[in-house]
Amino acid sequence: SPYLKQMSMVTASKLMHLLEAFSTPWFLVANQTNYHLVFFLLEIFNNIIQYQFDGNAHLVYSIIRKRHVFHQLSNLPEDPAMISKPKKRENSGDQMEVAPTSDGGKSWTQLVN
Repeated sequence: SPYLKQMSMVTASKLMHLLEAFSTPWFLVANQTNYHLVFFLLEIFNNIIQYQFDGNAHLVYSIIRKRHVFHQLSNLPEDPAMISKPKKRENSGDQMEVAPTSDGGKSWTQLVN
């Protein structure tokens, strides 16, 4: 169990980002032991909240802000066909073009072929 008197907002945000990344369905099924990472993070959160709640308001705030991660984790799809890895954009086919904005200025828009 970790012993933290006071966690910074940056640390709490990074831990929540790790949980968000580790709890995606495609990551969990990518390797047989990936679920251990989620389990250990949840165990850390539980112990910090249970034993050092007073000084770790930033962690509690981050958990509340990212509650959708916990909802998604509780509603994981069971069908392997429903689980897909997000597609990466290929840089080789991208083109950059300048498009006028409504205020008369110019902004970058990206067109993907």
